[in-house]
Amino acid sequence: MDQVQPDIEQAGEMARRVRDFDWSRTCLGPRENWPLSLKLIAETMLATGFPMAVRWGPKLVFLYNDAYRAILGNKHPDALGRSLREVWPEIYDELGPLNEGILRAERPAFFKVDQRWRVERGSGPEDARFTISYSPIPDPTAPHGIGGILTTCVETTDRVVAEDEMRQLNERLEEDVALRTRERDRIWLVSEDLLGVSNFEGFFLSVNPAWTRLLGWSEDEIRGIHVDDLRHPDDLAHSHAQRARLAAGVPTVRMENRFRHKDGTWRWMYWTLTAESGLIYIIGRHVTAEREAADALRRAEEQLAQSRKMEALGQLTGGIAHDFNNLLMVVIGNAQLLRRHPMEPATRRLVDAIELAAERGENLTRQLRAFSRRQPLNPTVIRLGERLQAARDLLTSSARGDIELRLDVPDDIWPVSVDVPELELAVVNLVVNARDAIAGSGRIAIDARNLRLDAGDTPDELAGEFVALCVSDSGSGVPPQFLSKVFEPFFSTKQIDKGTGLGLSQVYGFTRQSGGTVTIANQPEGGAIVTLYLPRADAAVGEQEQETATAEGAVSNERILLVEDNEDVREVAIMLLDQLGYRVLPVENGAAALAVLDKGEVFDLVFSDIVMPGEPNGLDLARHIRKRHPSLPILLTTGYAQAEANAGSEVPILRKPYRLNTLGQALRTVLGSGGSPTALL
Repeated sequence: MDQVQPDIEQAGEMARRVRDFDWSRTCLGPRENWPLSLKLIAETMLATGFPMAVRWGPKLVFLYNDAYRAILGNKHPDALGRSLREVWPEIYDELGPLNEGILRAERPAFFKVDQRWRVERGSGPEDARFTISYSPIPDPTAPHGIGGILTTCVETTDRVVAEDEMRQLNERLEEDVALRTRERDRIWLVSEDLLGVSNFEGFFLSVNPAWTRLLGWSEDEIRGIHVDDLRHPDDLAHSHAQRARLAAGVPTVRMENRFRHKDGTWRWMYWTLTAESGLIYIIGRHVTAEREAADALRRAEEQLAQSRKMEALGQLTGGIAHDFNNLLMVVIGNAQLLRRHPMEPATRRLVDAIELAAERGENLTRQLRAFSRRQPLNPTVIRLGERLQAARDLLTSSARGDIELRLDVPDDIWPVSVDVPELELAVVNLVVNARDAIAGSGRIAIDARNLRLDAGDTPDELAGEFVALCVSDSGSGVPPQFLSKVFEPFFSTKQIDKGTGLGLSQVYGFTRQSGGTVTIANQPEGGAIVTLYLPRADAAVGEQEQETATAEGAVSNERILLVEDNEDVREVAIMLLDQLGYRVLPVENGAAALAVLDKGEVFDLVFSDIVMPGEPNGLDLARHIRKRHPSLPILLTTGYAQAEANAGSEVPILRKPYRLNTLGQALRTVLGSGGSPTALL
């Protein structure tokens, strides 16, 4: 069923220009034919107040937002719809190969602070500085899977010029310090920069008031603290090296590092140091905001791109699972009908093979649904140690005999609320992946620990109490360029016949749908480690109840109105219902079903697919029937995860592909409950 497509309807000059532009004159073609990824990124770009542009397709055709106009100068508005070569010919020799490399997936992205370019923007050639980020835009229809490039750009010319001027001023002040004592004293008192004098032993002899204002320490406290106790531990080596250069006779050195505030937080500082007569004269500028704005911008862009990619993949896999489930419905249904007839042993083996292949197909759709986070879960509060010990034989058999499997889950691990079969499948998938990464003998370790996460500790910025379940191995690890791709469906570094590429996708979907996340990293000592973060459960540990469905047939020649648009699935459903003893009237869509009911024909139950072309769909049909025929039971069915999620608990749903016994059980349950929405199947 077609999905609702985004459109560009924002207010603003560039939104109007993009909307009204004749794109059929470009290689992008009419806007209504644009790929979904281009529509989504264009909509996002035009809605933001940050200077952004999109370069799309092999010719890198330009789209940009209102905030980007100032960067173009008099190139606006003619730049819209033109190629990169036409918009920036003066710097294309550098821009072209860089952008084309990203478009061919030869490099993941590009980020540069204060990039210098000599550009033409209306007043002649000018030297300009920009902080830029180029990010690939995924598009499965494009070569190499990259449709275009998202450009985020901030012009920093004024700031760079101002900083250069400030450095020159500082140098002049240092040179004239002996001659301008009164001016120095004035600057010393009012400067926002940190000024100071220290010895080569690492102690400050004097500091100006800005130190106290910025770092919270009094002058006496600062003079009593060794400089290494103020610096961030990770910055010590670099800082020592720069001070050694100063001691060796280099007249001036510059460096960045972090200094500790009295409250324990850190401030990024840009230092200029000059040595004279055995003393070090220091000027420090606070640059935390600028640095954080640049680490945050890059991270936001990366997360946005990754989030949109995974969401698009989720929609794609959900649709594939839907179509696949309809095919499986036909295969499974006909195989079960064949089983009810006498057959030779050889023929029975053929039917066995058909059903085995169908079961494998069901597992594939289950993993696809898990990745798209639409696999219905039945969470139970459990103790991880107990469940994993119970599954130890399964896990051991998933590894090889020459691989040692270690399981270490302490008794004090917090309980978690998870779907147990999905948890076991996730851990088995991880063990199998680890096994395949180990050449020869080795080890796989499964362990867990309790921890509290703060926003920023994980890519999904989870916060609260979690259980970290880790699966590590002694294998070859994951090539760094693939670490960000391993959870995508069908991505695999294995040989074609060694896996489906859906194992880690199931793990990703399971953890996200369970309220957690999953990460993967290479270990310093070799091998990879995958960590599942599962939220701590507040409820008490419970037991999972299992129900076994048995085939049940019609009572007193009951009559069913069957609504199914797929002809092959409809024929299978008719035969299965006939086997169960029901009288069936099949129709192709919801409108035909309402017409039959409005004529006064009597049925004991309506059995309808949810996703059908035209109006109404299965869910709307159920709502119409509830209003017009409130006593008529309704059972819906679907193989499309999104449709199932949209229905919620409003109407009982039988998931495709279904078998004869589950169909019979579902019909009896709904008929017995009068179609109560609580009778979910």
